[in-house]
Amino acid sequence: MKENINPRQTWIRMVTEIIRGLVRSRLWSGISSESSPPVEVPNDFFGINIATSDDPSCDDYVVKSLHELGLRHVRMNFTYESFGGNGQRLLDRVLAEGFDVLLNVFPPLEGAASLADNENAAQHWQDFVEKVFAQYHQQVMAFEIGSTSNRQSWSGFSPISYLRAWQIASPLADQYDITLAGPNVSDFEPIYNMAYLKEMKRLHKVPAIHTDNLFVERVIEPEAYDHRVFGKRATKILKLNLTKKARIIAAIGKRLGALQTFCTYNCWTVKRLSRRTTDPEQKQADYLTRYLVISAASGALEKVYWGALICKRDGMIDCGSDDYPDYENVTYYRQVRGEVQSFRNRPSFYAYKFVVEQLSNTRSVQGVSADNGINHFIFEAQQQEIHIAWCKDGYSLPITSIYSEQLENITVFDLLGKKLVELPSYITEQPIFIRFPAIQAMRPSAEKINSLIDLNKQNIAFSALAHQQFEQFSNKDWKGAMMFDKALSVDQVTKQVLPEQLEQATPDKVFRDSRNKVWNIQSDFGMLTVKLNRAKGLKKLTYRFAESKGKRHWNNAVNMLRRGINTPQPVAYFERHNDSGIEENYYVTQFLVGAFSARDVFTSINNGEADFKGIAHDHLLQVIAEFTCEMHNRGVLHRDLSSGNLLLVQEEEGIKPYLIDIGRARVRNHINRKTRLTDVMRICYKLSWDHREQMMAYYIDYLGRELPGWRFAVKRYVFKQQSKRFIKGNIKRAWKKLF
Repeated sequence: MKENINPRQTWIRMVTEIIRGLVRSRLWSGISSESSPPVEVPNDFFGINIATSDDPSCDDYVVKSLHELGLRHVRMNFTYESFGGNGQRLLDRVLAEGFDVLLNVFPPLEGAASLADNENAAQHWQDFVEKVFAQYHQQVMAFEIGSTSNRQSWSGFSPISYLRAWQIASPLADQYDITLAGPNVSDFEPIYNMAYLKEMKRLHKVPAIHTDNLFVERVIEPEAYDHRVFGKRATKILKLNLTKKARIIAAIGKRLGALQTFCTYNCWTVKRLSRRTTDPEQKQADYLTRYLVISAASGALEKVYWGALICKRDGMIDCGSDDYPDYENVTYYRQVRGEVQSFRNRPSFYAYKFVVEQLSNTRSVQGVSADNGINHFIFEAQQQEIHIAWCKDGYSLPITSIYSEQLENITVFDLLGKKLVELPSYITEQPIFIRFPAIQAMRPSAEKINSLIDLNKQNIAFSALAHQQFEQFSNKDWKGAMMFDKALSVDQVTKQVLPEQLEQATPDKVFRDSRNKVWNIQSDFGMLTVKLNRAKGLKKLTYRFAESKGKRHWNNAVNMLRRGINTPQPVAYFERHNDSGIEENYYVTQFLVGAFSARDVFTSINNGEADFKGIAHDHLLQVIAEFTCEMHNRGVLHRDLSSGNLLLVQEEEGIKPYLIDIGRARVRNHINRKTRLTDVMRICYKLSWDHREQMMAYYIDYLGRELPGWRFAVKRYVFKQQSKRFIKGNIKRAWKKLF
């Protein structure tokens, strides 16, 4: 066995290589973030990570699922406990079935941590690797050494211990003429790729296959620029999207002699997605499709393995077990939990199946992920042409913007492979596939896609999960958007919700008519609530360059509903073409029948009543507190959460809260402690201190941790409100004396 690695000298060399690499690459400014066709997508481009359970019938289920997906390439984790266990049983099965296997071999966490300075651990690793190589070198496609080598808390590997593992395994591989892969860096952290590959080459040789778990989950959308590297201000300068990051990783490998680059693990966890959408499984399928299309068109990766096949947390098959994995799946996808009879295919399973079917053995001839939020890719296959299009989350684009002429002899599919009867009117965040029977001479150009309207600036929110018809609207007087039941026609709706019709309709009830006017009208599709926004006084100045309140209400409502936060169902908004922020604008919603406000509840409590409409006060306080906390957990900040702006409706399943007057709200990826207090101090204001304590106890219990500073925030807000009333009162009295 070779001598131990000198840590001090190794660290000096690694840091030196990182500095040289960054200077040499000029922060990879010369690498493009755009697709560079043509790119061949081979039959073996797609793969998946697999594991099994104690039940041998799970092996059958895995193999059946692989056949159904149309996959021949799998990746498996294999460590000391795998011999004689479930891991070896599944490995032998898939090899016997003729699957190509990338076998990821690594020591357990404790063994990896002690490899650098413990000879017994090093000898154990050597014996294990030699046994694996001897038994499987003629059957396994390639052996990957180590797992998540830059995540010591997950794998046990420090840089020194990982290099020691490579130093031991690499020469043994030569004896068996084995193809090696590594170093399995997790996420986009190219300094590790540079340092590891350089040292691996010095110790023996670089791997033939350069592996990286190229996650994009933390930037949310697959095509988004990564803001985490040098901050948000550098995002548009560096343009580190998935394509560019894959090319950077591949370029590092090729410069040092690793000619192939594999993405060995990527996924979106359903739990994390559930914070942002009411249908996290559908969103997982959306992102899977978008990621794979971009990866295939990038030309940087030779293979992409999707994350766990079967797992409740991040698998495309739900195992039915709520148990959290013993290890992070990306490090050690150890086993499948749950019973086979409880397994359930998620939408992402069918999305992956369809992507494999459509894109294997094709050629990418055009790919655009434009800064305007529009994505459009074209693949050729057997004299056919496949167009794939989608928008960034929360927006839509009329399909006529891309295809101005009538499309004939086409077949249209959704991302799950379902054939659509007709071409959708709008492109949304859910990709659509359009198949042409022949190569198209007049296809939409990349220049055209890039020149289309910027969806970020247009900023009209739409949720593909709404399951309602959506229409943008524009005539000589008004512009806006409408959302309504698919059974209705556009004409039916516009005839009743255009501003002229709203003003002419007989009000059922007027709730307010001062700076803003709020009233109900009856329509053919139910009672509607209309809010007319009028900028007066200083607002004429401050709103001049802002979006109209009607549009802000619409966007906030759509984004709240997609995150599962209740607000009355939006029907329409309308604003003027010019000076929309200060001209009259309208926001229309479905009316909430039987609603009462949190203010009504608080008044009942303060009056000493036994309950409110037969509902216990304690229960109502708990509902309000938990809804407020859940709203914050899902990234929604109201910013004007007075007790009158939170309505409650008694429904069969219980009390259901709704937010109203949401023009000031913000929908974010994360709400911190300080911003939570902005809402907390307002919703507590009308309560006595005893009831504030009670309601906040419910909030904190639901949050699962303390919320420091909430009492001070409430006291400060109370003082602010009392001071405002005192000053206003004195001004009024002084005015009366003068006049």
